[in-house]
Amino acid sequence: MNIKLFFAAVIFFFASAGVALAGLVNEKAPDIVLPDLSGKTISLSDFKGKVVFVDFWSTYCASCKIELPEINKLVDKNKGSVAALAISIDKKRSHVDDYLARLPKFSEYFHVLLDTEPKVMPAYNALMPSAFIIDKDGYVRYVHFGFRESDPQQWAGEVEELLRKGDGR
Repeated sequence: MNIKLFFAAVIFFFASAGVALAGLVNEKAPDIVLPDLSGKTISLSDFKGKVVFVDFWSTYCASCKIELPEINKLVDKNKGSVAALAISIDKKRSHVDDYLARLPKFSEYFHVLLDTEPKVMPAYNALMPSAFIIDKDGYVRYVHFGFRESDPQQWAGEVEELLRKGDGR
């Protein structure tokens, strides 16, 4: 009986998380103002007029090693019209630097931001990893949590749709 209760709780947790994340769809994206790896402050509003892929990740996230390079490919393919804000929730900058040193070099449109407190992650009700695709007007249009092999193809389709629609609505 206890095992059934455990599985019911797990299913409820993930269902609740999905509902919370989906609650941002078609809403104005919460602002992001965080330092990048060079110390420069980056804001979501810096990318008005572009599709923005926001990803919450950490060095202890096994799937992030696969996910981050896939996001980079997506933004690199759409040079200048799509930007990525890869938000690390790690407490120690040295962990982030060591982790990133083992990954391929990122595109100029791929920005690693540091949310060490974290203050932005709660505004998005984000799990880790979580991805939010924001249209050119700053509205959240797609939300993904976790990572599956099929995600990069799905992200590409969603981004292409937003680029075609202009304002994403």
